[in-house]
Amino acid sequence: MSRGRTGLAARRCRGFSQGLITLFVLCLLAVAGVAWVYSGMTAREQWPVRWLEIDGTFGRVSAEQLRSTLAPVATGSFFTVNLEAVRDAAFRQAWVAEAVVQKTWPDTVRVRIREYTPVAHWIDGQLVSEDGAAFRVPGADEMQGLPWLAGPEERLQEVFETWKRFNNELLPTGLEIERIQLDPRGAWFVGLSNGTEVQIGREDALPRLQRLVQSWSSLMQDREQAPLGVDLRYTNGFAARWPRLAGNYGKEN
Repeated sequence: MSRGRTGLAARRCRGFSQGLITLFVLCLLAVAGVAWVYSGMTAREQWPVRWLEIDGTFGRVSAEQLRSTLAPVATGSFFTVNLEAVRDAAFRQAWVAEAVVQKTWPDTVRVRIREYTPVAHWIDGQLVSEDGAAFRVPGADEMQGLPWLAGPEERLQEVFETWKRFNNELLPTGLEIERIQLDPRGAWFVGLSNGTEVQIGREDALPRLQRLVQSWSSLMQDREQAPLGVDLRYTNGFAARWPRLAGNYGKEN
């Protein structure tokens, strides 16, 4: 009886060992299969990137310039090409504001870029984009036809929004802002497209400018030249300095 039980236990032990060996062999085959498939998928010669497509509206940067910058980076197989490296390379072009990089099966990397659209100059040789972001490009200070914004670096958004708001208020006069400055004390200064310099001050900046706009037609009545300067830092009315009276102000109510 004991010998039978011993034989049964031995057979069970051998069966268990064979099962472990079989499982181990299957695991090895699975790992080898995965490795074989992975090596085949990632091998450059198996699935190489053949096409680099560049989309966008190009004004300051050409598709050819971008292609020459991105092509050395967009290499490898479809599965190993480093999209982050391609994106970083796109930003080496100073005019690129946004870059979206995607893969398209089986052999294409597609890059869609958006350029900065400059709307104004900013301090330290920077430009301001249409969404109020500061950026740097070579030769920015030489660009013509853009207004000049100035103020503390950390208050760019305030200056940008105020410039747009002031320009909108000036529409009835036919004038635009060529220069706007916010000094460290919070006082506003504006240079208009007709050469008039406007001191606005710190308090009630928008109502003060509106007062000038409302009075502009009567101010310019029977006058051929615009005032050299306007001082809006009065509780009521403002003072205007005219070309023939340089250095003197005439009070307007």
